[in-house]
Amino acid sequence: MFNDNDLINFLLVATGVLSTSTLVLGVLWLRSRERVLRMRLAQENPDAVREDVTHLVQAVDAIAIEVERISEAQRFTALTLAERSGSRRVPERVITPH
Repeated sequence: MFNDNDLINFLLVATGVLSTSTLVLGVLWLRSRERVLRMRLAQENPDAVREDVTHLVQAVDAIAIEVERISEAQRFTALTLAERSGSRRVPERVITPH
């Protein structure tokens, strides 16, 4: 019923949708946390805000790591499917500067 190209296309679309939704939810969460931090800054001492900002930075770092893992998984899946379908052309790995 489905051939390899259909499966590859489905996996690429699913990965794109999941990545996009993860990033959108992450941005919305960060904006809400920013609003909370601003409210606390107006009401509380700076030490509590500093702790929250540190926590927020750690959360952003964790999101960045997860996005990198998702992209690595997508590359691996595409490579595996290309090899399985008998394709002679293997996509080269692109190393992006960070």
